[in-house]
Amino acid sequence: MPVYFMLMLLLTGGWIHTEQHANPLDSLCSASQINAATTVNIDTKSIHYRNKALFLTYHHLDDQESFITITPAKFKQHLQALKEKHYNVVSIEDYACFHAHRTPLPPNAVVITFDDGYRSFYDKAYPLLKQMGYTATNFLIVSDVDSDNPSLPFLTWSQIIEMRRDGYSFYSHTYDLHQKKRDESGNLTPPLSNRIWLTKEKRSETDEERKQRVREDLLLGEVFIKSKLHNQFSFLCFPLGEYNQSVVEEAKMLGFSLFFTTREDINTGDSEEISRISAGMPYVSSDVLLKKLKMYDQK
Repeated sequence: MPVYFMLMLLLTGGWIHTEQHANPLDSLCSASQINAATTVNIDTKSIHYRNKALFLTYHHLDDQESFITITPAKFKQHLQALKEKHYNVVSIEDYACFHAHRTPLPPNAVVITFDDGYRSFYDKAYPLLKQMGYTATNFLIVSDVDSDNPSLPFLTWSQIIEMRRDGYSFYSHTYDLHQKKRDESGNLTPPLSNRIWLTKEKRSETDEERKQRVREDLLLGEVFIKSKLHNQFSFLCFPLGEYNQSVVEEAKMLGFSLFFTTREDINTGDSEEISRISAGMPYVSSDVLLKKLKMYDQK
C-alpha cells in the first residue's frame, strides 16, 4: 500500500488518534463489561499475588524443538500447570483496563502472549488453549500475514479473523521492522530504534528520516490490523525486544498505549512498558515455568 494512500486514509478518518477522541478503554472497561474471570473465588492459601499480572511469551510450536520453539505437548503441560497452581489466565484487554482504570484483576493473573504470528498458533496452540478455556494474544509481523513461506508458515487473515471472533486478540509487532539492517559501521542493528545505512545514497539516514520510516511502518501495520479486525486500540510489541524512550514517545503520539518488552518482571499496572516471562524455550519444562513464576510470589 503506497504511503500516499495510507496518509489519505488517515486524513479522511479511516484511522486516526487524537487527544479529542474518546479513550476506547473507557467503554471497554465499564462495569458491565468486566471479564467474568475477575470475579474468581480462590482459596487464600493458593494466592501467589494480588493486583499484579505476569505475562508469558511464546513464539512457535513444533514437534522439533529449537531456540524459541517448544512442542505442543510441552505447551499443554504449561497450561495444565497454570491451572493446577491456581493461576488465572486473563486477556490482554483485562490487563489494559487494570492499567488504565484499576479495573480489578483476579489473584494470580497471567496473560499468555505469542510473538511473530506463526501458523502454529492456529494449528497447535489455539486448540489447546480452547480446551483449557484460556485466551491469548498474538503480536503479528503484519507484512508476513498471508505470506508464502513453506518452511515456516505464517497465519492468514482468515485464520486470524476466525480466532478473533473466538475471543483471541492480535496486535502489532510492527509491519516490517523485524529484520536487522546494516548501520553506518556495517553492523546489523534493530531498525526500530537505530538509524540504518542508505545504500543507494551512501550515507546513514538522519534521525528525522528514521522517525518518518518508523511512523510509516507503524501506521501501515495499524491500517491493516484495524481494517481487518476492527481493534479499538493499539498495542506494540518491540521486535527483538529493542527500543528506547524516543521510540515509546513516537509510538504514543500515534495512539499506541501499551508496549511489550522482553524484560522479565511482574507487572503492577504502573508502567506502560510491559515485562514478560520467556516461557517458550526448550529448557522451560512445566516445573521450570512454575519456578520462574514463583519468584514473584508476594512474601
